[in-house]
Amino acid sequence: MKEFDYSSIPEYKFYTFAVKTFGPLFRKLYNIKYKGTENIPVNNKHYIVAINHTCALDPVFVALGNNIPRLHFMAKVELFKNPVVAWVITHLYGFPVKRGTGDTSAIEYAEKITNEGHVLAICPEGKRIKDKNGVPQKAKSGVAIIAHNTGASVLPVAICCKNKIKRGEQVTVVYGKPLSVAELGIDKPEPSREEIKAAANTVMEKISEMREKELSGN
Repeated sequence: MKEFDYSSIPEYKFYTFAVKTFGPLFRKLYNIKYKGTENIPVNNKHYIVAINHTCALDPVFVALGNNIPRLHFMAKVELFKNPVVAWVITHLYGFPVKRGTGDTSAIEYAEKITNEGHVLAICPEGKRIKDKNGVPQKAKSGVAIIAHNTGASVLPVAICCKNKIKRGEQVTVVYGKPLSVAELGIDKPEPSREEIKAAANTVMEKISEMREKELSGN
């Protein structure tokens, strides 16, 4: 597997091509509907997009919404072992993370993305939820660590589907209001480990609340 270059943030033309070419097809195949797009910051890119992890296409669903800027997203390192898949993911601004290891290279790169005016997308749960009826689970600390270290707000996004996500099922993407580091309780020089964990779970609780409200029809 070719080593990923974490030293700088590249520019690729493939992302725009893929969104314009395949975006309409994905919207139709998954009957995607978008809600809460007015909550997406327009003149400010200093935020992190946090998504519940339902399937491999989560970042794609979110990226196709109106007013969403180009997203850089974490992907498990195993996906980069296939050179063709690695090329596609990399040129869609995905970067590898070694899950469960405290991957400092990925975290530092994520902070670089945020600090340099790009938008990071992250699934706080750390992995897909396959056996919990799609209900979002507790978050890993990464999203809160990055938010604290960069001062970026967190835009919670809930991907909602009444059944298992597949072609033909309606997928609704709901964007919530951004949560500032102050609202997350981590607007201090050195928050405790417990405060960081609580902040990450606050993000997931908001996503769960949005998902439950959408699926209940309220």
